[in-house]
Amino acid sequence: MGTFGTTMDRNRLASSGISWGWILALGLLLIVLGLIGLGMTFWLTIVSMMWLGVLVGIGGLTQIFDSAFHHKGWRARLSHLVIGLVYLFAAAVLIATPISAAFWLTVMLAGFLIAAGLVKLYMAFQVRGRGGAWIAVLLSGVVSLLMGVLIFSAVVPASDLSLATAEGRAQWVTAWGWIIGLIIAVELLMEGASLVALGVGASRKAALPPQGDRGTGHELPA
Repeated sequence: MGTFGTTMDRNRLASSGISWGWILALGLLLIVLGLIGLGMTFWLTIVSMMWLGVLVGIGGLTQIFDSAFHHKGWRARLSHLVIGLVYLFAAAVLIATPISAAFWLTVMLAGFLIAAGLVKLYMAFQVRGRGGAWIAVLLSGVVSLLMGVLIFSAVVPASDLSLATAEGRAQWVTAWGWIIGLIIAVELLMEGASLVALGVGASRKAALPPQGDRGTGHELPA
């Protein structure tokens, strides 16, 4: 039964049109980039903020161009233009001050994890007594809550005196600046691993002989 299921999975991979070599190479590239990112999480955070600014800027320029040369009779054309200008302003802030952008994004991440943890704890006690699944929900809530509290405690400085010197500010930034970079690096590793698994599965099917060329085991002797 297991062999039949594996064969069916390989048949699905083969019939899906996957080019396993490219998928495998892309997965390995993402794994390498993820490993490099693990060694430079702080700089990965800074670069990701600047890259986000570039993407937002492209979106703003697109909206400005669209509002300037199209939709002549549209009443909301001015609003369309203003939104594009807001995008450009946000892009300039992200590119010019990536550390500040990373700070606020990290604060929002901590707040999201704390809120999600509290909601999961509430859900766990709501479904308590309906099986063991509530324990998994409870543990997930505790982990989310602890992660949010730890990130928030790393972002918020212990006192204003710790930011009075350049050395203190540098230590404060490095205390939380790795968080977003670590998340991006782990995401690259996970995506790379999934693509490698997909490519290996497709390559194994490609290495098998065609279905019609396999012997049945009942050939008559010559």
